[in-house]
Amino acid sequence: MGKTRFSLFIPLLLVAAFIQVIFGNPDLSVFAFPVNAAIVLLLFGGLYVFNREYAANRFLVALASGRTAVSAIVLTGMAGLVMLFFPSLAFQKSWIFDAVLLLLVSNLFLALLRYRGRHRWRFYLNHAGLLILVVGLAFGAADMRVMRASVKVGESIDKAYTREGVARPLGYTLTLKHFEIEYYDAARQIPADFRAEVVADGESRTIRVNAPWHKSWKEDIYLAAYDTAAGGGSEYGVLEFVVQPWKNVALAGLLLFVAGSLLMVWGGKKKNLS
Repeated sequence: MGKTRFSLFIPLLLVAAFIQVIFGNPDLSVFAFPVNAAIVLLLFGGLYVFNREYAANRFLVALASGRTAVSAIVLTGMAGLVMLFFPSLAFQKSWIFDAVLLLLVSNLFLALLRYRGRHRWRFYLNHAGLLILVVGLAFGAADMRVMRASVKVGESIDKAYTREGVARPLGYTLTLKHFEIEYYDAARQIPADFRAEVVADGESRTIRVNAPWHKSWKEDIYLAAYDTAAGGGSEYGVLEFVVQPWKNVALAGLLLFVAGSLLMVWGGKKKNLS
């Protein structure tokens, strides 16, 4: 079983590393909806059929095993450390990280299909929640957009810019009506708080630092910074637009995972007490 398990993910990681060296990080926009949704359906559909027809296959058994789950989680944790300590590598966008997530997602899905133990609801909630969370974060990354725009008080914008400087339409017109800054020390211009009143689609909202406008189920507008005029007053507010169509999928997965984990802990304590 151990050799079979290693023969599963070592070639996968080697192939991913080879592609990474040759082509560099993938262009995530290629995998935006509906391509990412189609990949999820094809992956799960293929695993379902393969499990139904070849349930005893040693590679399938190894892929669904708890040891593979531990290996995938450890690899994901190691990838997280790389992203934490070497953010400039953008490892979260690499083929290698995608391969690790593919291994983890495949293992979780097969575990759900093959589990026959006790306390199924606890297991299903926990594993299905983790699966949905990973799918929402990993496959939803292709649809996520983070854009910024500087807006002068009294002016309107209908587009913002990605980190690469590419202009993207907002789909609406936003006007910065008012901008205000409070200072800890006015002489040194040390800000304590700043807020902006914006209007879009006939709605007026006041945005503060760390208090965004949840404009829709998939879009949040943040007040990221400000530009100060030479004379001292604030002229521009810097707005950040974060579009995450899959964020509610990830949130649903997180809630299911937490519920399953609590049931496992509570059920275990109840059993010990009895």
